[in-house]
Amino acid sequence: MERGRKPKTPTEKAAAGTLRPFRDAGKTEIIVPGDPPMRPDYLTADAIDVWQEVLGRVMAAGVSEVDSALLARYCSLEALVRKAFKADEEPPPAAYLTVLRQYEELLRIAGPKSRVGSGGAADAAKSGNPFKRNGHGAR
Repeated sequence: MERGRKPKTPTEKAAAGTLRPFRDAGKTEIIVPGDPPMRPDYLTADAIDVWQEVLGRVMAAGVSEVDSALLARYCSLEALVRKAFKADEEPPPAAYLTVLRQYEELLRIAGPKSRVGSGGAADAAKSGNPFKRNGHGAR
């Protein structure tokens, strides 16, 4: 006998109009990597512009909904730094630029070095079994 089909999530049931609160009340949903980051309401207009600008790059780098708060902080800080550079007064504090670079590295949009180990072609060439050489050959 074959297994039955996978049950639908409460979100899918709500979209289809078949949600039963008494059956689905205790169920929790896990955020699946690959869902796009959700923009929070508190972003300023400048930060929203930055969000729209970088969303494609961060999605290509593998950022998902779990990283929404980090991306929002990055966009807010980037908007502040841009505003400071445009003001023609003093440049932004060095701490802002340092934290901005750290956020870019965490989001894997800082350059080639920030994307090392993210599952690219170099990682595919590595052996999947770290114990393959056990008992064979010199160390």
